[in-house]
Amino acid sequence: LKGRTVAIITFFTTCTAVCPPMNATMARIQKGLGPRVGKEIFLISISVDPVTDTPERLKAYAEKFHAGPGWYFLTGKPENVNWALYKLGWYVENKNDHTVAMTIGNETTGLWKNAYALSKPSALITIIEEVANDKKSN
Repeated sequence: LKGRTVAIITFFTTCTAVCPPMNATMARIQKGLGPRVGKEIFLISISVDPVTDTPERLKAYAEKFHAGPGWYFLTGKPENVNWALYKLGWYVENKNDHTVAMTIGNETTGLWKNAYALSKPSALITIIEEVANDKKSN
């Protein structure tokens, strides 16, 4: 994350409710941001079900949404994933209770914002660009 801007959501691959639309929104954001994704802005989808969501399963899921370079689908050991979710304020006991928020952060300047992950992609792109273009220092 060092020196980068990130847009982070949580999801799980067996979800049939909000997760597919949230990742579809991420796909539209990826398209809207164009070449900035993978260079200065990174999209991150973190699984809240690391036991089921293996790297192989996430790879197939990412392909469904045409994830390109700079959009990462993350999983790991449950204790590591839970720690990361806890640090974001998103840890939940039951995966179905995960947030529908997006956290957007500019690690360099320390500017972090939360947004509703099911907002219009154009509105989320505006917020992401504002955070990415922030120039104030810590």
